[in-house]
Amino acid sequence: MTNKGERTRNEILKQSIKYSSQFGLADVTIGSVAKLCALSRTGVISHFNNKEDMQIAILQYGETLFIDRVITPARCDDPLSHLLNLLDCWSTWINDMFNDPKMSCPFIKAVVEFQNRPDSEVRSFIIAQQERLLSYLTHRIERCIEHNKLKADIASSIIAYELYSLYLGHAITKYTLPHNEAGDLFKNSVLRLLNQYR
Repeated sequence: MTNKGERTRNEILKQSIKYSSQFGLADVTIGSVAKLCALSRTGVISHFNNKEDMQIAILQYGETLFIDRVITPARCDDPLSHLLNLLDCWSTWINDMFNDPKMSCPFIKAVVEFQNRPDSEVRSFIIAQQERLLSYLTHRIERCIEHNKLKADIASSIIAYELYSLYLGHAITKYTLPHNEAGDLFKNSVLRLLNQYR
């Protein structure tokens, strides 16, 4: 059983990841979080060293949600099915979690928001986070190659880059297309891409 301080901190992170999925991580401040959680600014500050520390904690919390909703449920014995499950869960995780069309991937927002802040610890964290994701995706592709599900004549990192790019495109265009149409386009694009390497 968590104590009151841990429960309060978890509630702050829960509300903040939701807020950043709509408005972006850069807009998450001590003041905005205090208002969201009906706390005083001092009450929020007591859980974090500063604003950047809080923003990094939000990204860490978001990664935990991503693992629970994308990485874990995608797992299966067949490497190609595992990869396809991963991409399917990835493409819908924000909508499945919030069921709100105003929400979008908080990680993509953060990469864009902090890209021109080279000295920011938040930028360093989000870049490392995305590098871990690309590394995981590359590993899943390598497993497909090892089991002869995909050909070995192209680097797994290139296929990972192409799949990652498809997700980025989907994450943006799904707000300009009907929901089902965007989802179907993404799935078909993934299959078409992977079929080139089978």
